[in-house]
Amino acid sequence: MNETISQIQTVVTLAIASTLINVSTVAQSHDPASSTDSLNATLISRNYNNLAATTRSSATVNGNSYSFTMTLPQRSGNRFAKLSFSLTNLDRRNAIVPLPLNLRNTVAQVGTGNTNQVKDTFIDETGTVWVEFNSPVPAKTMLTVTFKARKPLLAGRYSYSIAAYPEARRSGATFVSDGTFVAR
Repeated sequence: MNETISQIQTVVTLAIASTLINVSTVAQSHDPASSTDSLNATLISRNYNNLAATTRSSATVNGNSYSFTMTLPQRSGNRFAKLSFSLTNLDRRNAIVPLPLNLRNTVAQVGTGNTNQVKDTFIDETGTVWVEFNSPVPAKTMLTVTFKARKPLLAGRYSYSIAAYPEARRSGATFVSDGTFVAR
């Protein structure tokens, strides 16, 4: 009986570890462009799921403030209810970065000045940061999400990946963009 329980625990542990590795791998970008000379990194992403051929994003570091500006992709006219942000440290073998965020100070800005109310911001067990909006954001909208950290990231190169989730719960995530930035 104890041997069977031990075997079940081993299988469950391996399944959880495999899932976390797969989630981490999916959340990480494929061959992110490196930008070590600038705090701003802008790149053109690949065509994912036959979506728009190019999606642009940029990341800006200003002290304890991390801003990600992106244009939400077109996906059958969907509006997006939440975003996920995955961050890895390129200098530490793509280790997932636990951001020491002050989640209550997360701001989402639509276009050049309209603030969209953030309903909830949280970090899940994989280190992914989630931002949920009070009102869904339309496709092709330029959006800037700014996080405030309690302390700055360690100096180094970081990779990020962003996904958007439609308000229709039965629809899957849509890749938004990925990129790199440097924290000094």
